[in-house]
Amino acid sequence: MTPPTDEQLYERARRGDVAAFDQLYARWERRLFGFVLRLLHDRSSAEEVFHDAFIEVLEGPRLSFAQASFSAWLFRVARNACANRLRSNARKSAALQLWPAAEPSPTPEQSLTESERASRLAESVRRLPHALAELFHLRASGLSYEEISTVLGVPLGTVKSRLHTLVHQLKGDLP
Repeated sequence: MTPPTDEQLYERARRGDVAAFDQLYARWERRLFGFVLRLLHDRSSAEEVFHDAFIEVLEGPRLSFAQASFSAWLFRVARNACANRLRSNARKSAALQLWPAAEPSPTPEQSLTESERASRLAESVRRLPHALAELFHLRASGLSYEEISTVLGVPLGTVKSRLHTLVHQLKGDLP
């Protein structure tokens, strides 16, 4: 028996099926929370935004899956919630703390381990323009090009073009 689709679980959860809600939550918790955390860089804020976005999708206006998949809607709502949080934080704070301080570069004596490469990649992503960093995080969260197009509200060709630019910028930045 094939597992239910996200869309089927969504419909069941909207009708009050707690088990369907739990399944849907479990499927998307790690990827969506990771995406939100990478955009906000603050665990407490990310937990709030993640929870609010998930509830908004399930309790807000009924979604139309003719326009986009459940995951595309979920990530779009989360992205908008992150943008709202960042704008709110910017208004509250004179010093914008959108990106954490850069981690120090590894010393020449250290061997290039996987964690060091990941650290360098993370630093390179932090230096990207916000739109490209967001695109990186959406793709790293496992969304398809079509889903990213829906989340960002741009044509598929624009997503592909920006991904091409993203790859070239990262290649130029990483040794």
